[in-house]
Parts: sequence; structure tokens; C-alpha cells
Amino acid sequence: MPDRNQKAILTFAGGLATDFGPSFTAAPQNGALPIPFLLSADNVLYELDGGPHKVGGSTRLNAAAIADGTNIVHGFFDAWYQGIGGSETQIEWAYVGTGLYSMPAMSGVWTNQLAGLEDSREPCFFMAGDVCIWASTSSIDVPRALTTGPTAANLGGSPPNFAFGAWHKNRAWAAGVVANPSRLYYSASLGANSDWTGATAGSIDIDPDDGDRITAIRSHKNELLVLKGPNTGSIHRITGSSPTGADAFARVPYVRGVGSLNQNGLTTIGDDVVFASPRGLHSLAATAAYGDYVEAFLARPILTYYQDSLNHIVLNQTWAANYFTKGVCVWTFSRSGGTAKNVCLVYDYRFQPGRWLSWGRNSSYVNCHSLAVMQINRVHRLYAGLTTGFVQRIADVVDRSLPASGAYTADVKTPFLNFGSSAYLKNAEFGFHSILPKGAYNFAFGWTRDTLAEDTVTVSQGSGGDTLG
Repeated sequence: MPDRNQKAILTFAGGLATDFGPSFTAAPQNGALPIPFLLSADNVLYELDGGPHKVGGSTRLNAAAIADGTNIVHGFFDAWYQGIGGSETQIEWAYVGTGLYSMPAMSGVWTNQLAGLEDSREPCFFMAGDVCIWASTSSIDVPRALTTGPTAANLGGSPPNFAFGAWHKNRAWAAGVVANPSRLYYSASLGANSDWTGATAGSIDIDPDDGDRITAIRSHKNELLVLKGPNTGSIHRITGSSPTGADAFARVPYVRGVGSLNQNGLTTIGDDVVFASPRGLHSLAATAAYGDYVEAFLARPILTYYQDSLNHIVLNQTWAANYFTKGVCVWTFSRSGGTAKNVCLVYDYRFQPGRWLSWGRNSSYVNCHSLAVMQINRVHRLYAGLTTGFVQRIADVVDRSLPASGAYTADVKTPFLNFGSSAYLKNAEFGFHSILPKGAYNFAFGWTRDTLAEDTVTVSQGSGGDTLG
């Protein structure tokens, strides 16, 4: 029967935005009110219509924990070796405590291949000429060549003691040498494990003594990007394809005022490079267009949280992973006052503009000390390295539970909705909330009216429904 009530369907039109304020004043249009941002979106993922659902649980890759030194999984890597036999070889490598460990084809069993490394350093893994190279921020441990044996031997060719590297134009490029923090090194062509000192190997100094050091490098669109930090920050491009000749290597300054925190906090999304800096999270494309203009920061909607609520002392230990199976990019951080990496900031780039969410911000999830996307049965999945000697699959496990702690909580909160100008009195008569049950679990649905205390009702996903009010 017709009535004078105005109906409005609420839709999710934005993600987590800690900097937008507590309320939204727009009125419904044509029977719909898109909610442009959320005050909380924790331990969730978004559907393509914008609706949030609880992020999947976690399962352990290795049933038995690695017991070595601090037991921390400092980093791990899914290495694929092509060889000459017509088929690839998959080996996972992990730097745990004081050792390097290998695992054949996601078997779940780690085997020590090298002991006696310095504990608690930041590692880097990268493929170079069908060899997986491991290096770390240790000034004692030298880079290693990880091969299909599996073996872990000193990298050949007399390389410098670098901390990280990348494969570009058939050469291994490296930086992070303590004695020369602004020097970029490169091997001979196809000489990553055999020639770092010959006539076609060499180095390039990138603005030495500018108050920064090289913090990350990345092959991108036929050029090598060199990022410096952590103070002023700058980005440089290495063009060319050989040390000499008509197409000789050259350094081209790109952007000043923004740089990278570290190698592991940088990854790619499509044809863009995204990275963490002391100031926020950035897109290379936006940085190139707008420089250090704050409004262009990828993390602009959550910038206050990033700058005020994270521990910046250990910010340079962040890990990034592009979990392209779900269309999200994940960074792992430590909250202020602690060093455990217990919060992930997650960017869903399927939307334009992208939408933010978090894991572990309001309620505990998996403490992801390190991150990597690895293949299991030819499907890419997101894994986290813990401080307890375990590597765990996260985010897409159907069972909503965690191996060590069981249940965890998802939390979504909209801003206060005025349904138009607050100068006009409006009464909400009825409300409905639809869900797609994911299991026989209960959840709390809450709402706040004006200045009153929050009302809540427990909704069971295992029954026909509940009445709100």
C-alpha cells in the first residue's frame, strides 16, 4: 500500500578512509544512498559490488615449525628454474633464524641447506640467469647462489657484499653495500654467478653523499628504477643496454622528494610500481605526474593512520605482495609501541579509485612478518612467514579460523548517515540487512541513533533470519 515513507537502498561505494571524518550528510537520490567511505573495514575483502565479506582463514604450509635461532621467517621465495630439460623445477627457499632452507614443490617439508648466518637481517631473493640469488642486510654474510641441487653456495664472480638486487637487461644489478651506500653495481651480461669484476661489469654512483642511500631497485618498462631514502627521497632511471657504445647506461633523475623504505616494500600492479616510503604508500605513475603532492599519495584516505599509528622505527622492514588472484596489494606493518608485524594495509585496485581495507587493525589476524605469493597446483596463493617458524597460507582459506588462535573477528563500520541536512528531523522507521551466509556463525549487527548508545543484535547465519529493532 502506498505510504509517505522514503525508501533508500544503502550501497558500499568506498573503502576504509580514516581521514574523511565520522559522518556523511548526503540525501538519497532515486532511492539509493551510496556510502562513499567506511570508518572500519578490518579482516575483510570486498566483493565486486563493494560489499565486504570476512577474509578467509589460514592454514600452515609446514606442519612442523622450523626451530632455528629466533625461529623468525625473515623471508621466503617461490623459485622456478627453467633448465634445459623442457620442464621447470619449483623450489621454495626460506631464510629462518640463522639458516637457509629449501622445500621441493610446496611439499610442506623444509630442509636446512646452510647454517650459521647472522640472525634477524632483512633478506632479498631474486632470479638471475636461472639461479636464485639470496642476499641480506648483514655486513658479514655474502650473497649466495641457490640452485636446484638444492644447494646454497657463495655467489660466484667476486660480487660486492650487496643487500638486494634485481635482474635487468640480462644482468644482475645490486646495491646496499655498506661501504658504498649510493653505488649501483652490475654484473657482466649473463654473468650473475660468474663475473662481477670483468671488463663488461661495473658500477654507477647515484648522487653520493646526498643524505640518502639506495633502498630499492626494480626493472620496469625497459629501464631500471633506482629509489633512494629514507630521508629526503629520490627516484632515478637507468637507461641504456650496455656499459659503452651508442646505447650506454646513463642515469636520469626522475623524481625528488619521494623514495622507498626498502626493497621488500616495493612491488608492481600491472604496469605500475607501488612502494612504501616514510610518508605513505605511493604509485610510481601518480608520483611521476604529481611528485610529492600529498593528495596524489596512494594512501591518502588512510594517511593519518599510516603516519601516526605505525611504528616508524621498523617501517623499513615492511613486505609487500601483489595478490593478483584477489586483486589486492598487501603491506605488513607493526603498530606503534611494538615490533611484531601485526597489521596489514590492503589496497583493492579492482576499483577506480582503489579502496583500502585492513587485516589485524582492530582485531587480531595473522602476524605476517614476511609475505610472498607462491604457486600450489599452478594456482597463485598468498603466504605469510611468521615469527614461530611457520609459513601459512592466508586470506582465501574457506575455514574462517587460524591455526594457533582459532576464531577471529571481522569489523565493518559506516559513517553516521544524516540522510540529508541535519537541520531537518528524520525518523528511521524500518531497517533491513541482507547477508550471504558463509557458515553457521553468529555476528553482531549494531547501529547508533543520534547521541544514544549503540544498539546491537546477534544475527545467526545458520537460521532463517532475525528482526532488527
